[in-house]
Amino acid sequence: MTVTYRVCHKTVYGYSIPVTLSHHLARLKPRETPYQHVISSNIALLPEAAFQADQTDAFGNTATFLIVETPHNEMSVISDFTAQITAPVYPDPTQTPSWEETADLLRFPKTAEQLNASEMTCPSCFVPLTEEIKQYAAPSFNAGRPVLETAEEIMHRIYQDFTYDSSATSIATPINESLAMKRGVCQDFAHVGIACLRSFGLAARYVSGYIRTRRAAEAEQKGDIDMIGGDASHAWFSVYVPSFGWVDLDPTNNMYMQSEHLTVGWGRDFDDMSPIKGIMTGGGNHTISVDVSVRTTT
Repeated sequence: MTVTYRVCHKTVYGYSIPVTLSHHLARLKPRETPYQHVISSNIALLPEAAFQADQTDAFGNTATFLIVETPHNEMSVISDFTAQITAPVYPDPTQTPSWEETADLLRFPKTAEQLNASEMTCPSCFVPLTEEIKQYAAPSFNAGRPVLETAEEIMHRIYQDFTYDSSATSIATPINESLAMKRGVCQDFAHVGIACLRSFGLAARYVSGYIRTRRAAEAEQKGDIDMIGGDASHAWFSVYVPSFGWVDLDPTNNMYMQSEHLTVGWGRDFDDMSPIKGIMTGGGNHTISVDVSVRTTT
């Protein structure tokens, strides 16, 4: 089944003193995938950007470079895109190669695909490979266990063991602290899953995007347009499975990626897929508000 979505992601920055110049890098435009076709995509700024250009990063994602030269006390970044999603067909987890075989292939890659995947076995900025993470992951890595079955259990365990709590962590919270608290948000859960898999030599990457929440679906069915929105961007992890490719797993919702998930892009961790980052002159104290709407369309 193919579903068409329109996504609007609005970020508003407020400043206590005027910003006179700012440079930003936004990763908000979705990418083409075997399961996602992008119909249209646009990023707009208020005040209007003096310069705006798209480029492709090392992982094939679209990165939009923005310069604002108009002094301002408030800036809005609005991403608006439409995409068609087809639910992926996944292999039987019990019939995939063992995790040991997979780790060996990635250690000594023989194909371009395996070589590219092997980049995702290494520690990264937000995903150090710690002894605590390896100990947490170890019960899932039974000898000879199929790699996708192993990754699926990691997803289930994170969902069962961790509590979603938006006040518990920030993006700067170390992964061991998130693990000790067993609390956090989707970015934390994705990072823990990635660290678990990489600790045993598997390739795992961070995926940034959106999900159509039950709240948004119910509001849309009721025709309550004012209630659609108020959601946020989403994140999950993906594991490399030999002879198939990448399989996306969402530990926040304890599910494989389905037709409710929309992909913006992927990288080693959040640092590669931060929705907006940048530098500015002035600004003083600042506030940020984010509103995301994910709606079906025809």
